[in-house]
Amino acid sequence: MFEQLKPKRLMWKIWVLILLIIVTLALMILLTVRSSIAQFIDEQVYETLQDVDYYLGNTNQLENIPQNPIEYDRRQQESRSVNQLIFLPNGRIIYGSAPLELTNRMYREAIEQTSEIAKYQTTIDGEDVYYIIRQNEYDGTLIYQASYAWDAYRRELVSTLFWRISILIGVISLLSLIPALWMSRELTKPIVEMERAVEKISNRQWETVLPLAREDELGQLARSIDAMRLELQEQDLAQQALLQNISHDLKTPIMVIRGYAQSIGDGIYPTGDLRGSAEVIDEEASRLEKKVVDLLYVTKLEYFKGQEMRLEPINLDKLMELLVARFKLRGDLEWAVTGHAGEMLGDGEQIRVAFENVLDNALRYAQSSIRIHLNRTDAGVEIVIANDGPPVDENLDLFHQFSRGKQGKFGLGLFIVQRIVTLHHGEVTLGNTADGVAVRFRFPHSKTVQISNSDE
Repeated sequence: MFEQLKPKRLMWKIWVLILLIIVTLALMILLTVRSSIAQFIDEQVYETLQDVDYYLGNTNQLENIPQNPIEYDRRQQESRSVNQLIFLPNGRIIYGSAPLELTNRMYREAIEQTSEIAKYQTTIDGEDVYYIIRQNEYDGTLIYQASYAWDAYRRELVSTLFWRISILIGVISLLSLIPALWMSRELTKPIVEMERAVEKISNRQWETVLPLAREDELGQLARSIDAMRLELQEQDLAQQALLQNISHDLKTPIMVIRGYAQSIGDGIYPTGDLRGSAEVIDEEASRLEKKVVDLLYVTKLEYFKGQEMRLEPINLDKLMELLVARFKLRGDLEWAVTGHAGEMLGDGEQIRVAFENVLDNALRYAQSSIRIHLNRTDAGVEIVIANDGPPVDENLDLFHQFSRGKQGKFGLGLFIVQRIVTLHHGEVTLGNTADGVAVRFRFPHSKTVQISNSDE
C-alpha cells in the first residue's frame, strides 16, 4: 500500500524532497527559537534578581546612584518586582514574607546549598517563580538572603512569540512551494523530453530531435544520446543492406545446388558428366558453409566479449609455416616467407582464424605471388601478408562489420580479423603497396592479455 503512494514521476519526487527540506528546516528553526527565547528570558530574570539582590544588600551602592537618574529609576523599578526573604539557619524569618510552600522549599535548598550563591526555579500552583539564595553574615551570624520574582508573563510571551514565528515560517514555506514546483518542472522538463525522444528512437524513428541547447550535464547526456542515435541509424541502414546482400549471397549457392540436384535427378548433367556437376554442388556448398561459419564466428566473438581469454604460448613461425603449407595446395602461386616472430601469448584458435582469413583473401586476389614477413622488435611482433593483387579503395573501412567488399559483396572475414586483433590489444592495417596490397599485424609484448570491452 505504501509503495503505491510513492510518487513515480521525478518532478513530484523533487517537489516532495524540497517540501521535506522546508518542513525540516521550519521545525528545527521553531524548536531552536522556542528554546532560545525561554533561555534568554530565564537569563534576564536571573540577571535582574542578582542585580537587585546585590544593590538591596548594599544600600550604600544604591545611594551613590542618584547622580545618574536613569539608572536610579531602573533600579527602583526592578526592586519593586523583586521580593526578599531573610531567614536564619534555624528557619526563623527575620525579614519579608512568602507563601509557606515556597518558604519551606527555599529553606531546604538553603540548608543544602554549598556555594555562596545559587539559582533556583520552581512552580507553585501553576506559576513559575525564580529565586536566588545568597549566604551572608550579620554580626557574626550566618543568614540566608533569598530574592525571588514571580513570572507572570514568561509563558505567555514565549507562546505568543512562538506562534507568531510559526505563522511567519508557515507563510514563507507555502510561498516557497510555488518556486519549488516551478524548479522541479524545469529540472525534469528536459528529462521528460529525452525520455520521449529515446522511446521514439527505440521505435527506429531516427529523425527524432533531442534538446541539445544546454550546457549542463543534461545537455551532455542529450548530446551523447544524439550521437548514439546517429550511430544506430547508420548501423540500422548498414544492417538492412547487409541482410539484403547476405541473403542474396546465401540464396545464390542454394539455388545452384537445388538446380544441379534437380537436373541430376532428371538425368541431366549441366557440366556434361556426373562428376563435374557434383564438383559444382560441392563448391557452392563450401561457399555457403564459409558464409555461415563466418556469421557464427562473429556471434561467438561477441558472446565471449568481456570474458577472460584462454591464454597459451603461440609459436608464430610454426603456425605460419603450417598455414602456408595448407594454402599452397589451393592455387598455383609463388609463396615467400621471411623473418622470425617467435612466440606470443594469446588464443591460438583466434590467431589462426585471423591469419586464415587474410591468407584466404590474398589467395583470392593475388595474381602470381604472396609474400609473408615475420619480425620481432622491442615493441612486439609484426607480421606482414602481402600479395600482388589489384589495389583497394583506402577510403573504405574494410574492417567494418557491414563494409562492402570488392564486386559489391558483403564479407565478415576482415571484421573477424579486426575483432580478434583488438581482443589481443594489437593493431591491424590494410593498404596499397608499390606492387599490390599488404595487411600488417602488430601485437605487443604482454605477459597477460584480457578481453577488451571496447566495440572498436
